[in-house]
Amino acid sequence: SPSRKIPITCSSLNRFFIFASMSKINMKTHSRGGYKIPGRSPASAFALIIGLSAPLAHSALFTINGLLTGDIRPNNPDNLFMNVSITGDTDSNVAFWTIDINSPAHPDVKLDEFYFNMSGLASDYTFSNFSPADWNVQSPATVQGAGGATFMFESLDPAGPPNAADVTNTQNLTFMMTYAGGNFTTGLFTNAPIALANDAGTGQLGAHLQSLTTAGNCGTSTNCSDSGFAFGGYDPGTPPEQISEPVTLALLGLGLLGIAATRRRKK
Repeated sequence: SPSRKIPITCSSLNRFFIFASMSKINMKTHSRGGYKIPGRSPASAFALIIGLSAPLAHSALFTINGLLTGDIRPNNPDNLFMNVSITGDTDSNVAFWTIDINSPAHPDVKLDEFYFNMSGLASDYTFSNFSPADWNVQSPATVQGAGGATFMFESLDPAGPPNAADVTNTQNLTFMMTYAGGNFTTGLFTNAPIALANDAGTGQLGAHLQSLTTAGNCGTSTNCSDSGFAFGGYDPGTPPEQISEPVTLALLGLGLLGIAATRRRKK
């Protein structure tokens, strides 16, 4: 049967030549440009070109961590520690937050409010799937006990019933965040504004904590409060893990099937 002309893009030529040589496909230059691929079925030739010219698209899983510490003021308890973990995928507009108080020096500690900044507009983000149930995220934040620092968002148990469960050393706060501006990038977190307090510190993340233990946590202060504030920032950690897209792998597999079909016909 006559050879059929299939145009291909320049970006896929190198991969096409490699696979063509492996499968011993003869190519002839057409007088008008392009390449001819012999075969009785146009479908097999089309599958070959599509599979080999598919871009190697990837998504990337990411984890962003944050460590909040405090309180640096002399009349507020120190030894405050809180871990924040955010996981997501650069091929998705959804990310998952975990806020974990880890302050054993304060066995009765409770989270009053958790604060954080993001890049872009507050209206670009929505929040759902809270645990404990009935916690919420609001914007702009009304910051408590932070020495004048301002944040874009606050997560809290809103006033009035129903009363949500407390977030403590043994009860984490988790929620899902959705970005209306497209898929997530780590820069949406790491490039967020830094809040600046008059005397309590700086950070992209913050937390007002209550029911703190003053004994042993206030240095030489004789007028120590039982609440305190912790600051922290986003840490991108290791680079995102690259994951091959299933669609790309399927297209490459389709191209290999085209190669096999062409070889069988030649035999």
